[in-house]
Amino acid sequence: MKPVAIIIAKYSGILFIWLLLLWLALFYSPIDIPESIPYTHIKIYGLLIVAFTLTIIIFAEKETLRKMPVLNVGRLVLIGTAICFIKDVLFQFVLSFTETSDKLHYFIIGTISSTIFGAVFSFFVAFQLKTKKTNSLVLIIIGCLIMFRVLTMIFPGIVTS
Repeated sequence: MKPVAIIIAKYSGILFIWLLLLWLALFYSPIDIPESIPYTHIKIYGLLIVAFTLTIIIFAEKETLRKMPVLNVGRLVLIGTAICFIKDVLFQFVLSFTETSDKLHYFIIGTISSTIFGAVFSFFVAFQLKTKKTNSLVLIIIGCLIMFRVLTMIFPGIVTS
């Protein structure tokens, strides 16, 4: 196996197992964990998923750069996206056993949306690790946030509350 395939498999497995344990702990354990952070609309489940996914992508891309320093930002983004895609397919497959209706719909929507967010996070991490241009990265993030806000104003049905 190539080193990249090993890295993708390893970090996809770690991310999948952690996500499965988080899902079981938050939704099926007797521990009474609140759904969101008090006085905010921030869901604890989403915050933990984002934090751990970002951490795993950072570790995976750093390891990839240590083994193959000639990779460009695009290849690093593809590696991070592949990690998120494999994790999402596995997790949505497990989730499909718990849903009672529209299994295919939830499978497709969950996989696509999580993979897109993983690709965006992967781009930010790859850009920072490869170019070390923090100022440019901050401008890109601000530009993406402004673009997202404008799109939600034009198409209010994009975001549901």
